[in-house]
Amino acid sequence: MVRRTRQHTGKRRLQLAGVVAVVAVLVASIVAAAGILFRSLQAIWHEQYRVTDRELDVVITSGKMVHPDIVTLHFGLTNGANLATIPFAEKREKLLGRIPNIRDIKIELRRPKRVTVDVIEREPAVRIAPAKGHADTEYVADFEGMVFPFYSNVSALPVIREATQRRTPPGKRLDGMAAAALRLVETAAAPEFAEISILEVDTSHSDYLLATMSNYSRAKIAWDHMLDDTRQARESLHRQYLHLMQVMGARIITQPTLWIATDYGTPVRIYAKDPTRSDGR
Repeated sequence: MVRRTRQHTGKRRLQLAGVVAVVAVLVASIVAAAGILFRSLQAIWHEQYRVTDRELDVVITSGKMVHPDIVTLHFGLTNGANLATIPFAEKREKLLGRIPNIRDIKIELRRPKRVTVDVIEREPAVRIAPAKGHADTEYVADFEGMVFPFYSNVSALPVIREATQRRTPPGKRLDGMAAAALRLVETAAAPEFAEISILEVDTSHSDYLLATMSNYSRAKIAWDHMLDDTRQARESLHRQYLHLMQVMGARIITQPTLWIATDYGTPVRIYAKDPTRSDGR
């Protein structure tokens, strides 16, 4: 009796295992079929976004330095492209990292056929020159401090002369005294200071900037926290430069001279140095 019960139990277990195996096979088959069906439907769905040159509607807005063809090829917006499979966000970041002239890229995708790419280029604010030598250079920087190449005419831009012969390379930002010089030029570009502009700023000194002005005077300039880009530092710079322009505008001295504007503790203390001493020391 016990032996028959064991045999019966063993048969039931075998039957159950067979059922489970069959169910597992069916489930796996269904999952595999569903996967194939999903990929097929996905391929059909994506295929509607594949375009030809005649169908593709691409609008590239760029500036002076970045040619639209560079953008078109980078994003793969060519004949046979599938707009659904192009990783626009990833490619955007790569292009921003590769070309320092580009400040931003805005992409608008209107499937299935239209793409608008707006390339916002950096505007040169200053030329970047080494400590010695000619200031004619294709290296410029915008007011964000980013250095980039620019081959159009920039001869009218102010010059920031860096402390060494080794200039900040394209794709890097100005720092230290060079960044302070950039903030000085930005402040001087305000409409309230339009009468006298800055031609060049020498950053080779550790405690002040030496600026050459459009009236051929020079000025040693320093302000509170001048190496920091903070609201407090910018306010100190504005006060110091305002007082310098007021003193220069009074025309107490008509000939080119060297102005000393380094005592930011008492900003009204701005005076002229003997014009025969033009060594900047």
